[in-house]
Amino acid sequence: SGADLTLQSTDVTASSSPTYGEFVTLIENAYGTATLNTDIKGYVSCDSGVTFAQGTLVDEGTWGTNKQILGFHDLDISAQSGTSMCYKITTHNQSASKDTRVYATSIGWR
Repeated sequence: SGADLTLQSTDVTASSSPTYGEFVTLIENAYGTATLNTDIKGYVSCDSGVTFAQGTLVDEGTWGTNKQILGFHDLDISAQSGTSMCYKITTHNQSASKDTRVYATSIGWR
């Protein structure tokens, strides 16, 4: 806790190169409150992480005390080429007074 992190998923193969990416994650603000798209960011890639497109995370609800469902939908990834789908989530500005915990993530595409 208290340290910035970068999490990248393993690849999942899409049947064809997608145009749009989706991302959902469950987080907990264990200490302090993460500012979306500043203290926590989400990305999708269709080329195994060679390039990532950052989505704009929005609050999609809660799942308990200090716990949020975050996501973005219809992220244009048409500039990328490939079928090796993965996500990346990063936290920033973590400290003893700001600790953001990631519990689950999911990606989708079309």
